Amino acid sequence: MKIASIVATGMLLGMPAVAQETAAPAEAPAAPAAEAATPEAQHTAFVKELIANVNSLTETLKGISDTATADAAAPKVTELVAHNKELMQASKNLPQLTPDAAAAQRALFAQQAKPAMAELRAALTAVVTKECYGSDALLQALAPIIH
Repeated sequence: MKIASIVATGMLLGMPAVAQETAAPAEAPAAPAAEAATPEAQHTAFVKELIANVNSLTETLKGISDTATADAAAPKVTELVAHNKELMQASKNLPQLTPDAAAAQRALFAQQAKPAMAELRAALTAVVTKECYGSDALLQALAPIIH
């Protein structure tokens, strides 16, 4: 259990660091709506999408209670883990923020995302502690975030 918690924490702690960074502006144009949005709005949209992904993964994991539900959840978990990786990659293309705007984004992230991540950490730890309910498919789906 301790190892699972440490690994899950490590995976999740990478999210705040990425979201709080001020990256160089994207070289490739973003979606049309994102191009017109202010840097602050783009960062806020990123945090909202990250939270939605984290919440979806948490709810999926909370719905697992046996091997059958673990096997059934594996494709959704795979999709959500992959989307998280895409989000982290895309976050590198967020526009640079002023120091004041970056501080505001960190506060927003702490207020909204950290609680969602704590819930995910608990749900992930519960599933890993149960050895993924004997589901090899779920173990493989979670492998990128627990190994």
